[in-house]
Amino acid sequence: MSGKRWTVGRLDGWTVALTLVLSNIPTFQLAGQHVSIGPQIAFGDYREVSSDLHYRGSGIGAKATLEWKKFSADVVLSKVKYKPTSDGTATTAFDASEVDVRLRYYITGPVSAELGFINRKADPEFEAQSVGAVTAGARMAYLLGPGVRMALSGGLMFGAKYSGGGTTSGVGALQLGLGLTVDALQRRIHVTGDYGFQRFSRKTDNGSGALPAPIQQSLGRIGFAIAF
Repeated sequence: MSGKRWTVGRLDGWTVALTLVLSNIPTFQLAGQHVSIGPQIAFGDYREVSSDLHYRGSGIGAKATLEWKKFSADVVLSKVKYKPTSDGTATTAFDASEVDVRLRYYITGPVSAELGFINRKADPEFEAQSVGAVTAGARMAYLLGPGVRMALSGGLMFGAKYSGGGTTSGVGALQLGLGLTVDALQRRIHVTGDYGFQRFSRKTDNGSGALPAPIQQSLGRIGFAIAF
């Protein structure tokens, strides 16, 4: 229960604080600033304990991006309704609401450094694991052609906390991402596509020793954004 308080309370506080900061930056009218925001449709695959608990689902989301000089930030929200699949032992559906915040600093060439956090809540509680973690990694962005950009990202997740307890080693949680953006209508509309993969090599201990209880999620999102 203490793990859940940490995830829901402390990370929710960071979520509100960073969202307020990002929402107020445009009022400063900074030179070279670019902002885009828009809705998305989300598709997910969620597994626990070596796929014994396997779910698939769909839902809605939203993404906001801010770019200023060498700094940029993404705030991604999603809510997916997961239903048990026939190849697992799960019997009850649940909703997964996720906040993913990424802050980036451009280094050189296509490379930027990333720092952020993720916070995912399961409802009903304990039907699946709610989880929160700090993320750190790198992003590589490429211009594929006129108005078409691709981005690859990867990194580790640290300090993971779970609603049902458990621990993860310092390098036992990773995330990978792929993004594609296509400009339209004189760059005022962006067609967006994103794919993200998360895996937590979680372990639990019921008193008889450490047992593996991994968590894995794949989440794809398709949508559009208005740029200004």
